[in-house]
Amino acid sequence: MRLIFPVLILFLALGGSLSAQGLDDLEHSISEVDNLLDRARNARSDTDMFEMANQSLAIARDLRYDGGIARASILLAQGCVRANRIEEALQFFLEAEEKLNPGGASSSPLVLDRKALMEVYAGLGDLFFQEKHNGNARRYYRRVLEWRPQDYTTMEKLADTYLYDMQYDSAEAVYKGLLVHFKNQGKYPRLVQIYQKLANAYNSHGDASKGLFYYLAIEDIIERHGYPEERAVMYNNVGKQYAVRNDYKRALDYFRKAELQCEYINCDYIQVVYANIGVALHNTGATRTGIEYLLRAARMLQVGKDSTSLANLEHLIAGVYLSNHDIYNAQEHNNEAIRLAGATKQMDLLARCHSTAADIYYQLYEFENAYQSYKEYLRLDQSMRQQEQTRQQRIEQQRSLLSAAESQIKYLITRQNFKDLELQQERYDKERLQLLNENLELERQRKEKEVRLLQAQKDAAQSNFREQTLLALQARDQLRIEAQRAEAEKTELLIEGLRQQEQITLVQRQADSARVEQLRSDQAFQKREQENFKRFAYGVGGLGLTIVGLLGLSWWFARRSSRRMAAKNREIEAQKTQIEEERHKSDRLLLNILPGEVAQELRAHGYATPRFYEAATVVFTDFLNFTSLSEKLTPEQLIDELDTCFLGFDEICERHGLEKIKTIGDAYMCAGGLPLPNDTHPVDAVGAALEMVDWLRKRNQSNPNAVFRDMRVGVHTGPVIAGVIGKNKFAYDIWGDAVNLASRLEALGEPGRINISGATYEAVKHRYRCTHRGKKEVHNKGLVEMYFIEE
Repeated sequence: MRLIFPVLILFLALGGSLSAQGLDDLEHSISEVDNLLDRARNARSDTDMFEMANQSLAIARDLRYDGGIARASILLAQGCVRANRIEEALQFFLEAEEKLNPGGASSSPLVLDRKALMEVYAGLGDLFFQEKHNGNARRYYRRVLEWRPQDYTTMEKLADTYLYDMQYDSAEAVYKGLLVHFKNQGKYPRLVQIYQKLANAYNSHGDASKGLFYYLAIEDIIERHGYPEERAVMYNNVGKQYAVRNDYKRALDYFRKAELQCEYINCDYIQVVYANIGVALHNTGATRTGIEYLLRAARMLQVGKDSTSLANLEHLIAGVYLSNHDIYNAQEHNNEAIRLAGATKQMDLLARCHSTAADIYYQLYEFENAYQSYKEYLRLDQSMRQQEQTRQQRIEQQRSLLSAAESQIKYLITRQNFKDLELQQERYDKERLQLLNENLELERQRKEKEVRLLQAQKDAAQSNFREQTLLALQARDQLRIEAQRAEAEKTELLIEGLRQQEQITLVQRQADSARVEQLRSDQAFQKREQENFKRFAYGVGGLGLTIVGLLGLSWWFARRSSRRMAAKNREIEAQKTQIEEERHKSDRLLLNILPGEVAQELRAHGYATPRFYEAATVVFTDFLNFTSLSEKLTPEQLIDELDTCFLGFDEICERHGLEKIKTIGDAYMCAGGLPLPNDTHPVDAVGAALEMVDWLRKRNQSNPNAVFRDMRVGVHTGPVIAGVIGKNKFAYDIWGDAVNLASRLEALGEPGRINISGATYEAVKHRYRCTHRGKKEVHNKGLVEMYFIEE
């Protein structure tokens, strides 16, 4: 050791003296690298920048000048990003990171240039964010924020990565810091941009309520700090949010505000506002005015020669006409949409136009054309799906290549710089596992999208089925209305016959009264004749036997007249008896049509006043498959089957104290608690309904050839108005919301079961055991509580 140590000192001294000139050269070369880098940074073109940066990188590598290598790599990486040479950019960024941070962490004390390292991390984050590797981008953005927590640009990028990965809570948490900062700085346009991002994200995710929340926040900012141009855009966007929520009335209000703003400014998107107003008016019932707005927007797009937007608008107009059953206008505009969509290569719109064409041809009964249009729609849809799958595969391949390139570059750099090999290997393994997890997550998201697409197709099929069902129900309702009209005409004819019978009876009574008066005058005359004869007989009693003979003859005539008068009296009594029998027949016939109290009021006053009942129970029954079954029967068989069933129902109503209201086709309607109010009508109605169901079941058991096998029953308790309307053709009927709801309950019931409302349940729950069905959606009523009667 004593010998080696002096020798070592001597060697170092000699080496130092010999390399003094080399140190000067080294300093000169480093300054040359720095000078080239400064010139490269200020270069006017990327070509000059690449040339000077590559030259400085080569010199820095020869000198093992890590700072120069890092700065040159950063410049080259940024240039490669602009030229879309992603893998090269990744290589340069990772090399710069390795030179600036040999320790592998941003908090390492070995970091040479922290500002440059932050630039590298920001560049890597932007690179991965551009390629939609949001997880990797977040990793680098967080490294920047560790040392620059007030870097709001990077903070916004970090929030954007969460937003695009649909991690909305994390995105909102990061955006919160930005919102506070921009509010304090008074940077309201930046606030609007962030709120717009959140609103768009929630809209695309299907959360219209959350999207509306942020649009209302935008409205508040622009109302206080914005310009008319911004207000017009904001009003239109808020209106679209309400339209997504199907609140077209509020949507229309905001679209009107946007239209008003555009009257005072140069609004280059007024056709969009007009189109939105047209859709909102159509959905609020003003279809004709809505179509005018849509056509106005179409004319503006034609003038502007915007074929792409015009194609979409023409398809929208066709849909509005189709929903309004204006088939020919719908066909005209849809054909124009097909032409424009084909010319502008909008394959998705073209597919939807062919689908609409299939619906139009179907309603025109042109089934061959409908089939060809739907076939074309399926072809285009399949083609777009294949293109989308190819695009997704290409994106996935690019991502995989980028991930593989990152790992490979890091591995090569690790081999080149073999320091801390184990630590670098561990980091490589962790990042590879993270990338694998991200790929698995992307695969899961892709499968979820496929599931959502299948669900959307299923929903479309269900929507088509509901539409067909609605058409069938409309046809059934039309048949009911026709049957009701026939029943009303029959009743009117019957009442007209009764009136004619009453007029005939009145004429007969008048004739009988005239006969009675004539007989009475004859009797009075005979009596006067007898008295005159008696006075004459007493006066000329002495005239002899001749006078006596004449007196006997007169007595014979008087007796004969008395017999005739008695015969006339008997004839009048017989006519009175016949008139009373006819009157009883007409009364019984009237009671078969109207309740007794109403009929009595009608006979007494000539009219019956409608009456309001605070509580009555309405029962509706309906046979299943009536339309299809009636097509298989002759008219006589159908009438006999209905007559048998309805006679049985009439007897059940009489036993339970219910009033039969009417029959409409195969529907039977009765009510309790009227015309005489009572407190037992809910129990009576449910009891009658149970007996009707049991009657039909027993009839099916005893008669295998019975046509009507099943029926539904609906029962509801509520206020109604009852009475007779009109003066020529009487019919006792009831009206009110309770009648409509009872009909809806029958339609929403199940075969062989009695579906009752919550109001009826409260009145009968002490008497009958019921099963709660929950709240069901009822047309124009919202959600209604429903129960099944069990026993």
